[in-house]
Amino acid sequence: MLKMVLLNKIKDNPWRNRKRNPLDKNRVEAIGESIGATEFWVGVYGRELKDGTVEIAFGHHRVAAAKAEGLKEIPVEVQPFTNGGMLIRMSRENLRGDLVGTVEVVEAAVKALAAGDVKFEEIDKKTRKEYVRYAPSFVPGVSDPSSGSHAYTADTLARFLGGIYLRKSRGGRAQDSVAAALGILELEARKIPLSIGSLQVDNVDPSGQYRSAKQVIKAVEDIKEKTVKAQERAERTAEEIRAEQAKQLALQEKIRERETKEKKERDELLRRQVEARLAENAAEAKRIQQAIKEKAAVAEAKAEADKAKLAKLEEGLAIKKEAAQEQCKVDEYAPIRRETDRIIHILERRDLSEEIKALSRKPLNPQDRERIRQAALMLGTWYNEWVSMLFLPPTSPRKRITSKEKK
Repeated sequence: MLKMVLLNKIKDNPWRNRKRNPLDKNRVEAIGESIGATEFWVGVYGRELKDGTVEIAFGHHRVAAAKAEGLKEIPVEVQPFTNGGMLIRMSRENLRGDLVGTVEVVEAAVKALAAGDVKFEEIDKKTRKEYVRYAPSFVPGVSDPSSGSHAYTADTLARFLGGIYLRKSRGGRAQDSVAAALGILELEARKIPLSIGSLQVDNVDPSGQYRSAKQVIKAVEDIKEKTVKAQERAERTAEEIRAEQAKQLALQEKIRERETKEKKERDELLRRQVEARLAENAAEAKRIQQAIKEKAAVAEAKAEADKAKLAKLEEGLAIKKEAAQEQCKVDEYAPIRRETDRIIHILERRDLSEEIKALSRKPLNPQDRERIRQAALMLGTWYNEWVSMLFLPPTSPRKRITSKEKK
């Protein structure tokens, strides 16, 4: 049923995530310019809620353009869509198959599967375990797989979405964009820091387009591998520290047991010494006195040796803890180092020079030749006067000279 709907009564698709996939301002402006000149509103679908508002299945850019142009209402084809139907309609809006839109749709589809709003086909029993995920998780193998009701793979997810998310040449297999989207969402679920530059094209803000799906898949695997190695290294270091602490505790316990035994033996000798003196057995008393001195000397020597062992253990433990802290700093700095390498790669690019050489050999008119020259001068000035200034070494504060030093 076609119905005129007030713009202030229109809501986004419940699966729409503007934070992850914000509106394209340029696209909104272009649509605004076409209003009145084309059959702009044909094909806008939505569903009406109990409170009288209408959730549109797609067309969010069009609604934004209509508001910008001052319209009050638009025609919407209202149908009784289910949550699953709203999801499918939204997925079809991503006609270009761009990765930003794919991440949004993949996340929404997995959440819908977990909520029971949609169903995916059953997974082939021969599927390898590392490819299986359990909604709402994006991490392979995480969740309770006993029921299997929410199990899915990249391929079953893609077959549910259909269209641009499937490879036509390899029946039923997911496009690289689906695998890349699942990789990005897995890193987010694992709370692994993402270097935006490693996943997106050059010189765009975080809301811009990602790199190609294959590049993203490679970058995600690289980040996961480095993170796993860092975690394994941290666990090994922690285990080594625990082992050293266990040795330290064992030695301390051994020292306490020996000291207790020595005290007991010393008390026994003292008791016998007293008995000998009481019996006026001077020789026995002298012998016992000598034994006490020898025991004391042995005990003192052992105490010194134990003290040296403890000091050595404490020194080794301090070295391991310091090394662990330094390695932690290196691992924390890794995303910044990857971003630095990416920027340096861009600054050191040489492929543009060949294109400039080729253009210089062509019969350019004076105006275009001057435009190229001016652009090159402006870029050079930008590098020299702004970029290079950003990365100057920090200046050291000047030493304050006191009145006594002046004299």
